[in-house]
Amino acid sequence: MTHPVIRSGDAAMTTIEVAQERFVEVAYPRTLRAAQRAFKSWHERKRQDAIQECLSKLWHEWVCLVNRGRNPEPLLSGLIKFAILWVKYDRRLSGRSRNIDVMDYRAGMKQQELNGRGEVSPTDRSDKNNGWIDWAVSARSDDPAQLASALEEVGLSLEEWVGV
Repeated sequence: MTHPVIRSGDAAMTTIEVAQERFVEVAYPRTLRAAQRAFKSWHERKRQDAIQECLSKLWHEWVCLVNRGRNPEPLLSGLIKFAILWVKYDRRLSGRSRNIDVMDYRAGMKQQELNGRGEVSPTDRSDKNNGWIDWAVSARSDDPAQLASALEEVGLSLEEWVGV
């Protein structure tokens, strides 16, 4: 099996290779230990997937920092912490997880409350059936003549009031 020859002019390829070697030497063991500790109480079926997802998130952060010209080693403990939190909050690099988050707007679910009789009432602000929001466009207090007379009584011009 022949491997492609890496030319010395491929700066991007050598940068990624150097970043990968540094990641494997420095970040991989620490991240693996931290992820195993963080997910040890998880079910065995989900634990390995969570650990691999954490490692892939850290690798993604590592590569993004290297591409921006930053050194990720001083930030390693923070990167590990947020990679673990990323997985604990059910976020995925590999796609959406099966467990939907009812508070996530992408789930398409609406929050609803039950009144005293057990009837459902919508509580989403954007729901058109929400009775607490007046969806009417007409407002009786936006009369330009009243605004002009009020400004005249105070002694302000419209330009001064707006702040132009």
